[in-house]
Amino acid sequence: MSKHAPNVFSSYEEIHETVMAQMRRGGFVVSDTLTFTPLPGSILLEGTIRCRGGIYIDVRKRLDVLDGEGANALVQTASYSYNVALEGTGNIVRYDSPHRTHRQFHHVHRYDVLEGDTDGVVERVPEDDWPTLGEVIREAQAWYYDHYDALNA
Repeated sequence: MSKHAPNVFSSYEEIHETVMAQMRRGGFVVSDTLTFTPLPGSILLEGTIRCRGGIYIDVRKRLDVLDGEGANALVQTASYSYNVALEGTGNIVRYDSPHRTHRQFHHVHRYDVLEGDTDGVVERVPEDDWPTLGEVIREAQAWYYDHYDALNA
């Protein structure tokens, strides 16, 4: 079963809360303002995750309601943007779902933020291999530890 397959919203929310709690317990995630907001035909997950080292992740994700309603609704990710940045410096990495007018495929923007890179490099992400939010947080955590000395110099 694909990690992006439809799921019942209550299960989706439970998985989300479990991953966020694990990240907070691990010490990398300091706090977050993520909220689920019901909209007509969809549910929006948005907010900011604050992490160690001045790293933050802006999240905007839309889940389409395929069937049902409330906690029993069957939902599936329709669009997302996960932007990992270093406070006061710039973007580290940003994952985006396909856009209508350009880059009509899942893609990632990677930046060499510590060298002042603001243009980045865009790479295609395989259709069913774009990351979950938990995977993006783990990637940000790995970046933090890989660059720990430069961040704390």
